[in-house]
Order: sequence, then C-alpha cells, then structure tokens
Amino acid sequence: MRMWIKSSLVLAVLFLVLAGCGTQEPQTIHISVAASLKDVMDDVKPLYEKEHDNIKLEFDFAGSGQVRERVENGAPIDGVVLASAADADTLLKKKFISEKQEIASNTLVAVMPKKSVPTGDIKTELAKARVIAIGDPASVPAGKYAAEFLTKEQLMAGVKSRLVKASDVRQVLAYVESGNADIGFVYQTDAMISKKVQTAYKMSNSSHSPIGYYVATVKDSDVADEASKFMDYMEGAQAQKILKKYGFGVAN
Repeated sequence: MRMWIKSSLVLAVLFLVLAGCGTQEPQTIHISVAASLKDVMDDVKPLYEKEHDNIKLEFDFAGSGQVRERVENGAPIDGVVLASAADADTLLKKKFISEKQEIASNTLVAVMPKKSVPTGDIKTELAKARVIAIGDPASVPAGKYAAEFLTKEQLMAGVKSRLVKASDVRQVLAYVESGNADIGFVYQTDAMISKKVQTAYKMSNSSHSPIGYYVATVKDSDVADEASKFMDYMEGAQAQKILKKYGFGVAN
C-alpha cells in the first residue's frame, strides 16, 4: 500500500513537471529595426516564429540614428537592423555590439505624386518644387544619402530653404503621397509599396555613400544567443528571398 502511494506521488510530481514544461512561455526577443524594413519584418516574423516555437519576435521601427541612440541610452533592445554603416560602426566603436553583418543593399530614388508629370532632369524638377521632403540627415540614413547627392551635384544651396525634414523614410513617403511635398527622397523599396507615388528619378550609386543594411546583436542582451540566431537567419535563404521580394539588393 505504501509502495503504491509512493509511486502515485512520484507520477503526480512528474505529471506536474511535464505540464509546466508544456505551458512554458516563448522567449521574447526585442529587435529595433530601420523603418524601411517594416514590410520585410512583417513577413519574416510569422515564418521565424513557426520554425522556432520557443521564440516570440518583438519589433520597433525608426530611423537608424534613432535606433542607435536607443541602444546607447540603455533601452531594452536585444538586436538591431540598421540602414547605415556609420551607425553600426558607432555601436562597434562604443562596444555596444561586437560585430555587424551586412544583409542587403538598396537604391536611393526621388518620388513624386502619381498624378504629377516629371519634366526634364531632376535638377529642373528640384528647381521648381515648392516643397522637397527628405529624411533628417542627422538620424535618417536615406536623408544622409540624399544630402550627399544634393551636395555632390551642387544643388544643396538652391533647395535648402524648401526642404522639409522627416523622422524616417516612411514619413517622407507620406508627405509626397498626401501632396504636402512635390518630391521626396526615399529608397526604391519604399516607392514600390505605394500606389500613390511614382519613382521619377534614380540616383547613381556613385553620387552617395553605399547603401547597406546591417544586423547586430547587443552585447549585454539577456538573450544574446537567441538574438544572434535571428541575425544569422536574416542572412539565410528564406529571409533573403523576402528581401528580394520587396526590392532589396544583395549585400555590397
């Protein structure tokens, strides 16, 4: 009788342990991502979580400069995806990350409302534009690349008073979509997702710094190993297929 009771107690404890294991909550990984990758991450999230049922991905989106500042200020971020080599290098230098991996590239374009009729070259277009939307070069890589283009082509002095600065490329896109800006500088991938704008001009890669996207794990993350696995995933075939779908190029 005592043996039966002891065996029953052992089985009951074992059942409780197994039941507890079966209801274990997934591990959350928080990734801060460049705004131009939102559509990519919306596709990546369910695929990754299906393959890794112990993981829950949580994203926030902003300009790469803002992402870098959040990491520097100690925000609870496990990994970053940046559209700027400079911001990634700053985090490396300050030892917030130990390495960066380039996963994709992009093209800088100028967009106009769908109903507009582009005339002449971009210099002519910019000369007559009332409002020109651009990401804030201090925190938005697309804005920095656009500023480099305008400076190299000796156009900055003529357009400076008509620039409206946005917090990220999606806000630039919104300005042009709404007609609040006559022309705006965004990535080719942003232009592709909007039915309200047209790609009027493409900037030569030689007119600005190379456009690359970089992933990195934050060193003091409590889930650094799992975050690193996700970063590796972004270099893999499935994620690269999604990046290509949205118009991103291969890494430089």
